[in-house]
Amino acid sequence: MALENGGDDYITKPFYYEVVMSKIRSQLRRAYGEYAPKVKERIVEQSGLFLFPERMELQLEDKTIILTKKETTLLEILITKSPLLVKREVILEQLWDSSYIDENTLSVNIGRIRRKLQDLGIENALETVRGAGYRLHATWEKEGKE
Repeated sequence: MALENGGDDYITKPFYYEVVMSKIRSQLRRAYGEYAPKVKERIVEQSGLFLFPERMELQLEDKTIILTKKETTLLEILITKSPLLVKREVILEQLWDSSYIDENTLSVNIGRIRRKLQDLGIENALETVRGAGYRLHATWEKEGKE
């Protein structure tokens, strides 16, 4: 019955602690260990700037910074759309599901991203288009060529 309803395994009563632990370890090996399917890591790249969404890291040359989940999502949107303008409404919709978000919330997150880009040595890459949205320019590409 348990297997017919979607279970991978079952234990009958009375059971032994060692058997339960062995079955748990077996499932963990299948899910995360040597038998687990290898997952290819996603990389979002533009002009030598690498975003690793699963690791929540941003890398330029030999420098790497850690991002929050919201920063990672926001940067992924901006990098994939670059150099196009991304409307504030689109960003708000993708980052926060709530119907009401304070306008300042997005501005604070944009400010954090600007500071983290500066930590990588990237200046003036994130443009605010007043009343419309944001645009990411590959200024780090030009800085590296000088």
